[in-house]
Parts: sequence; C-alpha cells; structure tokens
Amino acid sequence: MTSWVAIDFETANEHRGSPCSVGMAAVEQGRVVRSWSTLIQPPTELRHFNPYNVRVHGITANDVATAPRWKAVLADILSFADGRPLVAHNAGFDLSVIRAACDAEGIAWPELRYSCSQVVARRTWKLLTYGLPHCMDAAGLDFTDHHNAEADARASAEVMLAAMQEASISSLDNLLAKHRIRWGSMTPDRQWRGSQYGRERKPVPGANPDADPEGALYGLTVCLTGTLASMKREEAFARLADAGAQPTKSMTKKTNILVSAEQTQLKPGGVLSGKSKQAQALLDAGQDIEILDEDEFLRRLGP
Repeated sequence: MTSWVAIDFETANEHRGSPCSVGMAAVEQGRVVRSWSTLIQPPTELRHFNPYNVRVHGITANDVATAPRWKAVLADILSFADGRPLVAHNAGFDLSVIRAACDAEGIAWPELRYSCSQVVARRTWKLLTYGLPHCMDAAGLDFTDHHNAEADARASAEVMLAAMQEASISSLDNLLAKHRIRWGSMTPDRQWRGSQYGRERKPVPGANPDADPEGALYGLTVCLTGTLASMKREEAFARLADAGAQPTKSMTKKTNILVSAEQTQLKPGGVLSGKSKQAQALLDAGQDIEILDEDEFLRRLGP
C-alpha cells in the first residue's frame, strides 16, 4: 500500500461528535502530494464551543456559522479518500469523531480502513511522550502549526513516512506487518476495531497425558503470578505440562494451585497480588485451592 490519506479533526467541545474542522493529506509514492481542509458546523445538539477547545485551536462559533454541515463534509472526506485507507495520529480519537458525528446526525457509518501514526511511532522511536510535535521532532522535521487540522494531517503523514524510511519499507502494509500492528476498521453495520499493536502470544502448553500419575502436580491446574527467580514463565509452563499439570494464565474455578513468587517475600499484612486475592476469595467460597511460594513449587515440580 503506497497510496493513503492522513486525516485530523478538531472538535468544538469535549464531545467526540462535535467536529468543527477537518484536514486531510494524500500520500502517493512516499510523499504528500495534496492536502485539503474545511471548517464544519457541528451537529445541532453538540454545537456549543467550549472555551478550552477554542483556546486550543482558535476556532469559534462565528467561524463555522456558514460552514458546511457534517453530512456534506463526510461526503467530501470520502471523495478525497477515494477508497484509500486513512492514517491519523491517535486514530482512536479521529475515527471516533466520525462515528460520533454520524450518530448525532443519524447517518450510517462509512466503511473505512485505518491505521495510527502514533502507534507506529511507539514501535519506531523511544520517546518520553508520543504527541505529534514530539514525533515530528524525532523524525527530524519542523512543525509550528499544531492544532490546525490540515497541518496536523500533513504532520501525521510525515511521521508515518519517516517511520517507513526508518524501517527501509515503502509499503504501509509491510510496515504494519513488521511491527505487528493490525489495521483498524469501521463498517456501516456499526462494527469497528482499533488499529493496535499485538504482542505475539505463545500458546500455553497442554498437560502431558503420559506423565507420571504419581507426580505431585499431575492432573492439577496451576496458575502463576509474579516473577520467578529460578526460571522464566515459559519454562515453568513447559515443566508443569511435562509433569502432567495444566498451566494457565488466569484464575478460574478449575484452578487447584496458585504459584506466587511474591509469597516468599510476603510479610504479615503485606499487599496480595490480584491473583492471590482471587485465590483467597475462591478459598473462602469453598474451593479446594493452595497458594505455593516458589520454594514449595520447585519441590513439588521435582528435578
């Protein structure tokens, strides 16, 4: 994907459905080729301008008095996008503006695919904060007109392009795949999902049915909490499975044992972890469950 469109909204007030300005920037073959913006009359019931928002972007109710309404602007947005995916910096906000404004005007959501330059920036640079000005600085680019929707859209596009250059990748699809970031989407039947980074999660191994049935952990469901000193969690899961136990990542009514690394250091009156509190609640409810410290866990696990 070498052609896409960046988008940015400003809102009249704290409600996501009060867009008062939108800017867009089209990217083709690794550069911004065109940009566009317009003021917007927010939906009638959300038309008040909060002084805080006005201080941020400088747009007032008088400025939008003759601006187009949301339905017409949405048509222009879709025409500018022309079927291409969208990119926004903090896309969760900008795409929620589209959904909320459509809801306020009784309009069906458009079908869109999108990604987030802020999510990509988090996988590209190590910064204290990932606001648009800081990401532009990390990309080595000047940025002086923050909260002007067209300038922000161009900046979001430039941040994404800089991240692509940093990764030596020319395709947005390939960049997202490299960083394990999924596309976000919304559909006219009101289905949506965010564009997010997803860590690769290793599956929990199943219990070895051929393990020694006389083993101390055979046939039991075992959950772990805290950081073990003796081994990494993946190794602990593997050894539990080899011993015929079923390791699990969460406490359930099937859990027989909670191995708590913190129990070894826990003093009377100390604060229990969330899983330890769950174990105590299950025990109080009559469930047969034990909490083991790391030393006892290792003794039962065996050599």
